[in-house]
Amino acid sequence: MNALGVLVRPRSTLESLAAAPNLASGFSVVLLSGLVSAGISAAAGALARSGVSSVVTSLLLPALFVLYWLVEAWLVDAGAAMLGRSGQRRAFLAVSGFVFVAWIAYSLLTLVEAAAEHAAGSGSGVATGLAWLTLPVLCWFLALTVLAIRAVYDVPTLNALALALLPYATIAAAVLLVTAGLTAVHGS
Repeated sequence: MNALGVLVRPRSTLESLAAAPNLASGFSVVLLSGLVSAGISAAAGALARSGVSSVVTSLLLPALFVLYWLVEAWLVDAGAAMLGRSGQRRAFLAVSGFVFVAWIAYSLLTLVEAAAEHAAGSGSGVATGLAWLTLPVLCWFLALTVLAIRAVYDVPTLNALALALLPYATIAAAVLLVTAGLTAVHGS
């Protein structure tokens, strides 16, 4: 199965996916990863007794995964145009969908963290340590995205990293603009 291959042999698996991209498979993996992550997140929220907001967030995960996947592909392809490598959006969508399997590991860590917090109480050292383990998983997702970009667009690693960071830069810019707008409205 290619989704597990991304976890075991990411570079070779992503390169073989790029050689014969299948958009339906990429979409299926994104959606399935979102559904599995939603279920795990809902279980973690129930264990932590987080309330309705946790359930709503969990239910939104599949849609958020798909939305991020689409926007990321658009931004990466637009960035690749500056390198003269655009026009591979469909192939990137097909390949990058398999990268979303890493979010299941993130969800599992949050579930284990919630279980540790539930067992030992709030502020548990084990729960705090588990919370810190989510950072390497996020970096792993970013690294897999870089490998997917390299496999599809055939660009150097630093250029692929810059392209992989475009969605995060866009989100940061949007938050900055909303904050500045709200500050201006509040100040007047």
